[in-house]
Amino acid sequence: MSVWRSPPDLDALNAKQKNTIGEVLDIRFEAVDDLSLTASMAVDERTHQPYGLLHGGASVVLAETVGSTASYLVIDTDR
Repeated sequence: MSVWRSPPDLDALNAKQKNTIGEVLDIRFEAVDDLSLTASMAVDERTHQPYGLLHGGASVVLAETVGSTASYLVIDTDR
C-alpha cells in the first residue's frame, strides 16, 4: 500500500526546484516507490567545506528538501 496521496511525478518535483536552494545545490529527485522518495545532491565546490569535505549544512538542506517534499505529498491539502 502506498503512502502517497497520489503517485509523485519526478519530473514535476524536479521542476519545482527551479529558483530554490535545491536548484543551486543541484538536488534531484531520483526515485519513488510506495514508501519512499529518493533524491541526490552534487558533492562539489558548492557543497564542500574549505577542507574539501561535504558541509553538514548541505546535508541538512538535502534532508529537509526530501523530508518536506515527502510530507507534503502524503497530506490532504484540502483539509
